Amino acid sequence: MNAKSQNQLFLVCPFCHMEKFIIKHFGDGLFLTAPASVFFFDDDIYLKAVKKTIQREKITDIYLVGDVSCRFIHYALHNESNTGLRCESEIKELFSKTDTAFSLTEKLLKKQLYEMSCQSIFGKEIEAGQIRLHALLTSRHDDFIAPINCEFLQRMQLPATITGNLDQIGRRSVLSYAESI
Repeated sequence: MNAKSQNQLFLVCPFCHMEKFIIKHFGDGLFLTAPASVFFFDDDIYLKAVKKTIQREKITDIYLVGDVSCRFIHYALHNESNTGLRCESEIKELFSKTDTAFSLTEKLLKKQLYEMSCQSIFGKEIEAGQIRLHALLTSRHDDFIAPINCEFLQRMQLPATITGNLDQIGRRSVLSYAESI
């Protein structure tokens, strides 16, 4: 965490080696890692430590990043052996026979966004306009980044734009997302 923070926290898989790719596209930021970018905030001590870091570093934007070349996504797609990590059961719950790396990664990102937006995790901060949550579907090998839009998250963040709690750039991006629905 030596990078100079620009109020951005990126949640990434450590096995996908996304840090240089993210810095290339977004500039410096902080990184938090979990296998397959599947974060379990059910541990109160862990969640408090993450929230304390968010406050101390004045994080305003949290980016959940899912790369289509993630080994855990490919394990599920090819029915390969498990490593026993908790993220694999999360991925298998979402998996269907028609999935591609893109569709499975997108489903996983949306599920994580939904869980992270719960009141007990980051919901209060989102509704108050203190932080914005984003999801990015990436292919580091193809130099590709696509934002994942979630209607429930847009509705949560919209009241903060109306009350003026988000900065001008955030207000424009949230409103443009809402207009595209």
